[in-house]
Amino acid sequence: MPGATEVANAGPENLAAYANALFEEAIAGPREQLGERLFRMSLTAWENPQLRPQLLEKIRSATTSEEGAAALRDHFSAMLVERVGEVVGASRLHLNAVVAQVVGLIMLRYVMRMEPIASASVGELVDTFAPTIQRYLDA
Repeated sequence: MPGATEVANAGPENLAAYANALFEEAIAGPREQLGERLFRMSLTAWENPQLRPQLLEKIRSATTSEEGAAALRDHFSAMLVERVGEVVGASRLHLNAVVAQVVGLIMLRYVMRMEPIASASVGELVDTFAPTIQRYLDA
């Protein structure tokens, strides 16, 4: 299976394959660092300039139509609730809290462009948010 880098370089039409490759990389490794890897995975996709317009369109669609909301809900449910739930014993409420952190950051950084989150480095954001995500996963 190709890695996330190879899939990302293939172009934005491979968004699902790219997300899956990133996810597989994120869930591999020590359990106590899963929150950091999951959060970094989310930012990696959004920081990709080829993919960001397509991802922004998905967010816009989710905020303007029930169909778009259902599609985004299904994506996050499948990726961060169901699949992460298979790896950790966290409750669905805690897994939904992970989604809330990720979606909240996406809205503040890429849609609303709220400072200082909009201009913070990926490392700063990971250092700030990953411990909270890890607490949800460990609960």
